[in-house]
Amino acid sequence: MEGAADGNESPAPEGNVRQSLLEYVSGKRLDAGIFLLRLSTVVHGFLAAFPLLLSPAHAYQRCLISYVGVSAFRLSQRVTGLGLNSESMQRIFGEDSGHYLLYCLIFAMQPPGGIVFLMPIILFSLLHSITYIRKLNEATGVVPGFVQQATAYISARQQQLLMAAANTEIIIMVMIIMAVFGGTFGIFVPFMYYRFLSMRYSSQRNPYCRHAFTNMRMLADYGCAHPSCPALVQRAIQAVVRTVERLAPQQPAA
Repeated sequence: MEGAADGNESPAPEGNVRQSLLEYVSGKRLDAGIFLLRLSTVVHGFLAAFPLLLSPAHAYQRCLISYVGVSAFRLSQRVTGLGLNSESMQRIFGEDSGHYLLYCLIFAMQPPGGIVFLMPIILFSLLHSITYIRKLNEATGVVPGFVQQATAYISARQQQLLMAAANTEIIIMVMIIMAVFGGTFGIFVPFMYYRFLSMRYSSQRNPYCRHAFTNMRMLADYGCAHPSCPALVQRAIQAVVRTVERLAPQQPAA
């Protein structure tokens, strides 16, 4: 899933039987291909921020294209028997991979933006790549010690990274609106991104976007209640909160 490195790829073999690297990769070729695409996403995201070998624009586009491949292959693993009908579209966009397929297509059709627009897919690719590396090491034992230490360090901060990705998803909406007024993005981008954000909010497998909205609402309420907050600012914050609540998808009763 996009948003939690919960290991939905093929499980590692049980027991203490070790495989060679070639055997492991050959037995799970699709997982290996997705892993390489995720690494490409991370590398090109880094190069978009620090243009060492490529121009930022080329690295930006390659980062998005790599994650389009990730999302498409993940959908092929999770959703089968698709057709050209509304039911198939609902199944595609009911998956977190479908959400991020739409996300990448939105930004791939716009002029390259800042690194913030790539942060969610970089973080998800990093976390899922670590999951793959850990399974690879369990099955083959070929992963060097320093790589194991790095993966353990990042895995211990998975929840913080997932919340960072969710917060970034929300902040990007504000940046898109600013980009539209600045003439950088097209007028329809906020509407397409609203659809993406609605799907993230409604995701049954990834609660982090809802948690991020809740945290922001609590922060806004705290700011409004502060004695030093001017009345004009209070009314502005409350208006924004009411607007967001009105636009938020309705959640089914538990």
